[in-house]
Amino acid sequence: MHTELMRFHLSTTLLALITATPFAHATDLNPADNIQVGPRPYYLVEDMDAGQLKDELQHCGNQPFRKTDFSIGHRGAALQFPEHTKESYEAAARMGAGIIECDVYTHQL
Repeated sequence: MHTELMRFHLSTTLLALITATPFAHATDLNPADNIQVGPRPYYLVEDMDAGQLKDELQHCGNQPFRKTDFSIGHRGAALQFPEHTKESYEAAARMGAGIIECDVYTHQL
């Protein structure tokens, strides 16, 4: 009985350590330091007519991205995930949105 209880505790502890390790490393990452906008902004800029704005935006693509209140995630990152989902809001934050806007709907009876 004592041996079985020890095996149970040992296996439970090992399982907890194995599953907790990836999460410990994931929390060390600061999304604000690792902004990723994905390919869509580059696609949109490439499709623009030639001009000063297009030139300036293309230059921005070579600069590091940072979180800013000027960037607003409307309903999260709706072009990548369904609107108003946890994944959409997290993606908007990962892409540098300083403000994440969500619609609120109230139904009056």
